[in-house]
Amino acid sequence: MRSALVDTDKLDRDERRAYRIFIASLAAILLILFTGIFLGFAIRNTTLVQDIILERAKSLFQQIVLTRRWAAEYGGVYVRKGPGVVSNPWLEHPDLQAADRSMLTLRNPALITREISEIAARGNDYRFRITSLKPINPGNRADDFERRSLEEFERGASERWEFVDGSAGREFRYMGALKTEESCLACHATRGYNVGDIRGGISVSFSVGEIERRLRQNVVLIVVAAVAISALTIGIVVAFALRLRKKLNHLRAELARAATTDPLTGLHNRRFMLERFVQETRKALRTGGELSCAILDADDFKSVNDQDGHAAGDLALQKIAVAMTASARAYDIVSRYGGEEFAIIFPGIDEQAALKGCDRIRLAIARETAAAMPRGRAVTVSIGVAGLRSALAASGRAGIQPAGDARGAAAEDGANRYIDLLLRNADTALYTAKAAGKNRSTVYEATQTNMDDMADCH
Repeated sequence: MRSALVDTDKLDRDERRAYRIFIASLAAILLILFTGIFLGFAIRNTTLVQDIILERAKSLFQQIVLTRRWAAEYGGVYVRKGPGVVSNPWLEHPDLQAADRSMLTLRNPALITREISEIAARGNDYRFRITSLKPINPGNRADDFERRSLEEFERGASERWEFVDGSAGREFRYMGALKTEESCLACHATRGYNVGDIRGGISVSFSVGEIERRLRQNVVLIVVAAVAISALTIGIVVAFALRLRKKLNHLRAELARAATTDPLTGLHNRRFMLERFVQETRKALRTGGELSCAILDADDFKSVNDQDGHAAGDLALQKIAVAMTASARAYDIVSRYGGEEFAIIFPGIDEQAALKGCDRIRLAIARETAAAMPRGRAVTVSIGVAGLRSALAASGRAGIQPAGDARGAAAEDGANRYIDLLLRNADTALYTAKAAGKNRSTVYEATQTNMDDMADCH
């Protein structure tokens, strides 16, 4: 007979470790998943806003191009001179006297563009300017962004944009290429331009600081939402897992109890008793402690079933179990051995002390069953007791050896054989009690035949 005990502590530790790994892995997966989703939303949102900004810049560019084209098709626009209205010094004949003798001055497309830009800038809305690598007006000389854009236009690009840090904060700058048209040659032919040449570009600038601030706020809100939703989801999953684990633990405990408990009496079953017997025997052999066992059998139990019915027989077994549990020590191992037989393991005491305990249990059983059975019929038991020390002594061992002794180590290896021997001895003592008149407890006494059996344990 070998022990089939499972290391429940190790299983519990492994289960807790696996559970922690599962929760940590799930949390990481959910966090990565939600972070990826919300980060994708944030990137998509930022891209959409940037596309809107770019479309706004393109729209402004097209508006000024159309305005310039309109002015160029009419050869410019004359405006009445007055305070703040001065002639364009870069034109050969900018002024003209009207029929009413008032003075008019020509506004060419470049100057119109600049003056519209100045009006827009005063409203803090946007600004734009026309420039080229060879401007007529030195005031239209390109800045760094415009120069790089113009150089790219000469290499074939048609537009360029970027976000920059300006004097008023973050700005979006856009520049589109201007091609020389027939109407442009009146002013620019002297600069060597031909129709179709890239003669410059219009740059559009406006502030995006507030937009970017709101985008950052939006990203923060998205991150907070991602963390909150991830935490909430993880919390729900963990709560569900905890609840499921609790139910599984309960089911596991019920299965373990069902596997080790007799359903009729509620006592430990034979399997559990034998597993614990192995533990206690090895402990006694290792430490040199005492150990005894007893087998109980209900007297004339067949007559109880025949005369009072099987229900009465079941009641008798239940009451025997109640009396045994109430009368045994807290650390004695009480079990149903099979049928109307019961077994008790007595750790730490010899067979004489176990005999006294068995007599106490025997009397308690008689009282308990008499009070519960039909017609006040007491069910008695016969008990056989055997001790490990006597078995060792009868087999030529002077006493139980501690673990440090070589013979003690050998005895521990033979623990299972000693258990078989003790159970046989207790069973023999039980039959002796039956033969002596029943309703009594008897200690096993060695005979030559049994001594030969004990010798086989070496």
